[in-house]
Amino acid sequence: MLQFRPFDAMPDIVDGIELDNPAMVARIRRAADKLSHYEISAHLANAITGAADAAHARAWEESNFGEASADAIVDAEYHDELAAAWSLVAAEHQLIGPDIYLALGGSMH
Repeated sequence: MLQFRPFDAMPDIVDGIELDNPAMVARIRRAADKLSHYEISAHLANAITGAADAAHARAWEESNFGEASADAIVDAEYHDELAAAWSLVAAEHQLIGPDIYLALGGSMH
């Protein structure tokens, strides 16, 4: 089943990633401490692209087969979480402008 998330749900996804997958967030934070701002931005862009590709693959399977395979579902969920975690870390490193992040309902700590 294709699940569309309203744009208003994005803050819940980004802020909730610390609760849903704290190990992933901790791993990415440790990695980001050794990266430049350009490298963090590149990882964020890659994670967003991966999430879009995984969502497309899931939607394609659902439209052609009536339901997505377990692999497609798990891939889409993982890449969504990865993109949310990199978004959180990018915001913490002030790579996402406060006006954009706060407009999404996030909090800058």
